[in-house]
Amino acid sequence: MNAKNVIILAHSIGGVYAFQVRDKVKNLKAFVGIEPTDREIILNPPQEKAYLERNKNETISEKFIHQKIFDLFSETEAKTFWQTTEKNEAHFNDQDDQHIMNAMKKDVFWFKNDSIPTIIITEKYRMSEYERSEYFNQNSESKIIPMGTFHYIQWEYPHEIADILISLSK
Repeated sequence: MNAKNVIILAHSIGGVYAFQVRDKVKNLKAFVGIEPTDREIILNPPQEKAYLERNKNETISEKFIHQKIFDLFSETEAKTFWQTTEKNEAHFNDQDDQHIMNAMKKDVFWFKNDSIPTIIITEKYRMSEYERSEYFNQNSESKIIPMGTFHYIQWEYPHEIADILISLSK
């Protein structure tokens, strides 16, 4: 593929995988992470109140996403989408988790590349975490954008995220 400008967009654990391939992508213009999983959250999770409270909101997040899917798609499509998501989630196992943990412990896995702008979209309480993270770099165009009230920000603010991607593509 000969794309002129490539923007990698990754969410959650997808950030770990995307971070590793970014230097292999030709014409990479930017990396955008929507609450990408970082080393700190896996290896030394913060114990601050906001982080602990977040876990309590998982059910609310799931209900919100479930409703969005049923609002956006026909009932048949929504049921298929939801069932596929649950089926895919069941494929992850402890061995997968261990592979991720082992990779995240290796410093060579996480080298920074200041030549690529990095945009992190996150809930406000996680901004300091991402400022310390391996994702954020010294590129003058890199920034952390506070947005959303739960981990699946792309479901809350799809248009705003699309606007960010459009502005990066210019």
